[in-house]
Amino acid sequence: MDDKKASGILDFNFAVVLHNFYNAAKRLVWFALALAIGAGAFAYYRSSRSYTPVYSSSVVFSVHASYASTTDIIARSSWLDSNAAQMLSETFPYIIRSENTMMLLQLELGRPISGNITAVATADAALFTMTATSADPQDAFDLMRAAITVYPQAASNVLGDTQIFIINEPQSPPTSPDNYNDAFGAAMKLAVPVFLLGIVAIFLLSLTRKTVHSAEDLRKLVSLKCLAYVPSVKMKKHSNQSNLSLTITNPRVMSTFNESIRNLRIKVQKILWDKDQQILLVTSTLPHEGKTTVATNLALSLAQEGKKVILIDGDLRKQSLKDTIGVSEPSDGLPDLLSGTGDNFRLLTVPNSTLLLLSGDKTVDQPQALIDTPRMKQVLDILRRRMDYIIIDSPPAGILSDAATLAKYADATLYIVRQDMASTLQISTSIETLSTNDINLIGCVLNVTQAGTTRYGYGSKYSAGYGYSYGYKYSNNSYGYGRKRYSRYDDASDTAEELTQQINEATAGENETEQSD
Repeated sequence: MDDKKASGILDFNFAVVLHNFYNAAKRLVWFALALAIGAGAFAYYRSSRSYTPVYSSSVVFSVHASYASTTDIIARSSWLDSNAAQMLSETFPYIIRSENTMMLLQLELGRPISGNITAVATADAALFTMTATSADPQDAFDLMRAAITVYPQAASNVLGDTQIFIINEPQSPPTSPDNYNDAFGAAMKLAVPVFLLGIVAIFLLSLTRKTVHSAEDLRKLVSLKCLAYVPSVKMKKHSNQSNLSLTITNPRVMSTFNESIRNLRIKVQKILWDKDQQILLVTSTLPHEGKTTVATNLALSLAQEGKKVILIDGDLRKQSLKDTIGVSEPSDGLPDLLSGTGDNFRLLTVPNSTLLLLSGDKTVDQPQALIDTPRMKQVLDILRRRMDYIIIDSPPAGILSDAATLAKYADATLYIVRQDMASTLQISTSIETLSTNDINLIGCVLNVTQAGTTRYGYGSKYSAGYGYSYGYKYSNNSYGYGRKRYSRYDDASDTAEELTQQINEATAGENETEQSD
């Protein structure tokens, strides 16, 4: 076996295949179900339209053959003759379809014949059963009564002295048809195979889906290090909506999520510390990849370490950080600050944390002109002098250019990739666009990972090892970053007020300069 084939076998991950199929099925199973329902409805309609009820009425004869005595030619006898019954059954189609018989039946009925007559002989017995069928129960009964009257005479003309005796005959028209409308069965016979074919098509489609599932996938795709795996977390509904927030400060969030954020924080701290960097931009390829969740929890984790951290809502088209982090105070954000139209700009404090928040309630449709201004740099310069870390949650880089513009102000950029969401082409194109603008990409985070699909799990190769190797030097050393730690939540409030005043004064002066110009 050559190396390529061996590598292909090793790269195959059955859990990934099932994961892809499961995700594809969630999105497309309704399409397969709709096709199956449509096919079933068509079969049901066709079967219902073509269904014709068949009613039957039967009579049983005994057949007697006559003979003359060899000693007395006047004496005659008769006996049950199974051969005669069989002969009647075989000759029945010819007799009943003869012109004479059909004429006799019509005369007896007094109208054209609208049904059919069949006959069968009972094996090894001189019994003969004749059945009349029609779509109308009364027609079947009338036809049977007419045949009882006409057929013995027609048969005797063919078979001579053979005698026919009626054993039982119908007394009333049949009440239920011999067949039934199996439209539902016909619908199921077509709908089930169509649905199964749809599932097979979804499975084959899932095999062609090229997305990212592991750090190795990221490395091969964009040559970026995967800094952390963040596992998928499902929050059960609770009467208290604040308990639904996916943050490390929520006691209901599982420990594996908290551990993944802690590992990410340690590695990000090391990278930024080594290069004396403060401003970190967090972006992704598409919406709903979890960049806001990662940015929020990374900022909270840094604040828990006693660092002075501010989280900025850089998505001017959709200000969502306040809802994510559980802050309800009204405030102006970057759109108001950069445009000079706000009158309630202030930095916010986050409950139960020393983290500061710059986020507002208003949005703008075209934020490029606001972001790419000296005022944006001026605000960040003020924050840079007082804060240890500035985390900017930006819009998706794969669909908007806002992220690339914001990244020019950042020292480093962290790229979020949700497992099995954006295609590899979308990811590579987005990162290539960022790279052409000389943006410092420090690594990726593989987000919302499912157990067993990352090849290495959550805690072996890419998680536990960093927790201890960097933890002491970059987490527990209170002097490691050269800036004073917070001792109380009140310090954060004081800093928020001071920075708010400085920013308002600086932007007010900028507004006066613009007006004079």
